[in-house]
Amino acid sequence: MGDIVVSTPPKSGTTWTQGILALLISGNPKVDAAISREAPWIDVTSPEQDEIIASLNAQAGRRQTKTHTPLDGIPIWPDLRYITVFRHPIDVHLSFRRHVENMTQDVLQDIYPPDIHEGFRIFLEGDHRDGASLLSIVDHYRSARVLADRENILCLHYADMTCDLGAAVARIADHIGISHPAPVMDALVYAARFQNMKRNAERFAVSAREGFWRNDSDFFDSATSKKWVGLLSDADLAAYDARMADLLGEDEREWLEQGSVRSGTSL
Repeated sequence: MGDIVVSTPPKSGTTWTQGILALLISGNPKVDAAISREAPWIDVTSPEQDEIIASLNAQAGRRQTKTHTPLDGIPIWPDLRYITVFRHPIDVHLSFRRHVENMTQDVLQDIYPPDIHEGFRIFLEGDHRDGASLLSIVDHYRSARVLADRENILCLHYADMTCDLGAAVARIADHIGISHPAPVMDALVYAARFQNMKRNAERFAVSAREGFWRNDSDFFDSATSKKWVGLLSDADLAAYDARMADLLGEDEREWLEQGSVRSGTSL
């Protein structure tokens, strides 16, 4: 099997999944994932992008990379493996708000203003991709649904990963054709726990040790769901419901928000 592409909306479990891949590929629970360098974001605009791609091309063995472009916007080659991950859209939005607050530079202030209700309105009504609007998340999800039956595409949900990480790691391992003895897999699953990656952010966080974050460990927020409780108003949630009703059917919405375990539905 070939290289691996992780294609997700932002703040949906991208780095968590890439950390799992680094663990599986190496077979080492203490691996330095060095994701920014070893498994780069290929569609980011950066002065170092040519250097990053050259370094990726020079790697030997199985490689992985990430993109926030939906599957219908990238080549789907039969010898590559693709992994998508989705999460309840409101949790994505609020996790991204914390993400912006943790940055040492002021960016995305136009779509993440101090007023949480105004920021949520922009999330519902906007069509921005850098910063994740609801429309951009739904577009990404729709593109994955169209291609979900392909043998080289695996669709995961954040809620399923938090409910049963061992099963999620096993699905990823099977998808990319990597196996390890049971004791090794147990150690890798333990290392892949969200809180373990948070404690070891210097090995797993994007741009760790580069001064990009106020706190590297806060790159990994909380891995919790229903972040909106006590933060958003009834009016905010009613506006979200109305927008989702326009964008997705009931079954489609149920899986995007809850995953397979909680909803009892499949992609």
